[in-house]
Amino acid sequence: MSEENIRSCVLCLGGLDPSGGAGIQADIEAVAATGAHALTVATCLTVQNSQQALSMHAVDAHLIAQQLDCLLSDMPIHACKIGVIPNPEVATIIAAFLSRIEGIPVVFDPVMSASVGIHFAEQSNWQVIQQLLLPKVTICTPNQTELALLSGLEAMPSRQAEALFERGLNALLLTTADADTVAVKNTLYRPDSDQIEYVWRRLNAHYHGSGCTLSSALASRLAQGEKLVNAVEQAQTYVHHSLRQGQALGQGQHIPHRVQANKDTFL
Repeated sequence: MSEENIRSCVLCLGGLDPSGGAGIQADIEAVAATGAHALTVATCLTVQNSQQALSMHAVDAHLIAQQLDCLLSDMPIHACKIGVIPNPEVATIIAAFLSRIEGIPVVFDPVMSASVGIHFAEQSNWQVIQQLLLPKVTICTPNQTELALLSGLEAMPSRQAEALFERGLNALLLTTADADTVAVKNTLYRPDSDQIEYVWRRLNAHYHGSGCTLSSALASRLAQGEKLVNAVEQAQTYVHHSLRQGQALGQGQHIPHRVQANKDTFL
């Protein structure tokens, strides 16, 4: 196989969701469906299903470091997607690893809690993330609550984004899928650039793993050389198709149909 036909590799760090709706299972499906290969390292194990999240158990930071070393010794990493960071120790390990693979796109989905259930990250995490991780992130994909927590400000989203840019962040996609609005309006913020708004028809169901799907699809497109603005639009299009074809596989939220969506999108 020629080198240009080899799939790009996306390193995905996040939680293990037994229901397959969110976390690294969502990453694997979305990355594969959008043309790349997922390398996965679980940062925590969870007890959850489509209805609720009951508990979270952090993976030992030293084990995570060993897994990252093992992967890097064998395979190229073309982009990185980061989800749940359960504690400051894991945040520090991830930041140190990113220093070793500088130059690749990094997508950070700052997961604070399950849509129904527990908090996934310690409060002490956010200072470490602000200081060590944000300067290494290409684009962050928070919702409104996560943006306020990350920035430490109760202000307009544009000012919150500016505060994160001052800490070294390169771009931010504010998502509103969880808001009680007629339409879903996501906004791309970049330093010294005009905002770009994306408006999507709000679907009727509630979905488990939409944020993971978006951030991992975005990392996949960036890994394959797409420019940021194009990748942001492509990832959102893919997510909308995934959600539209989602199904209630359990008694709670719908699970996105990430594999089937590939047949109807840009690929």
